Amino acid sequence: MAANEHFGFIATLHDWQDLAGAIIGGLMGVTGALIVAARATRRERRIAASTVLPDVMSLRACNDQISKAQKVSYLDKRGNARLVCNMLLRARPAITALHSPVITQLYDIDARVYSHLFHAHWLHEQFEPALEPYREARNNARAPHPTPDDVTASETALDLEVAKTTWVWDRCVEHATLANYYLDRFVFRPWPNWLFGLRMRFFPNDLDRRSKYLLETGSILGEPEAVTKPELGPDTPT
Repeated sequence: MAANEHFGFIATLHDWQDLAGAIIGGLMGVTGALIVAARATRRERRIAASTVLPDVMSLRACNDQISKAQKVSYLDKRGNARLVCNMLLRARPAITALHSPVITQLYDIDARVYSHLFHAHWLHEQFEPALEPYREARNNARAPHPTPDDVTASETALDLEVAKTTWVWDRCVEHATLANYYLDRFVFRPWPNWLFGLRMRFFPNDLDRRSKYLLETGSILGEPEAVTKPELGPDTPT
């Protein structure tokens, strides 16, 4: 009886050994497939982010050039606002990737990444058409006028177009700046995304606070309260 029990135990152990081997082998296969899929997904995200990055960086670089010109211009607030529009008329970044479907490949990295990229794309679409009315208003203001009232009216119309253009441009650049920040953290850094998520949640820096404020209110953090949204039409994003 003892011998039969002994052989029965060995047979059972042999069966369980085969089963355990099959389970372990299956788990290793699944794990390997998940690792390969994760690497492929990360590679695709890096390619998509690398395609978008030049656009957001060019928006920032253009704004930096404008800011430098404003610092040495010694113009008042009104003159500086017009300077922004004039510089954008002469040279503005050519944006292509932000207007392509490539940004949809980044939507599941982090909600903030996609939100800032989408708003930068949306606002840029509004900004480009706003420049032509500004050009027309500027030309009209420079033309001779028969009465002082006509001069005042043309200057008022010009200031309105300046407000429309700079309102959209400032927000487009802010979204691009924050998109660049999150792409750097979530795509191009080697650290796990959850680690950055925890740091941003419990120890937010200035860029994290700017992002939260902009996405919640549509306004730029630190912007004077007197700056309000001009009447840009029904298609203007908030």
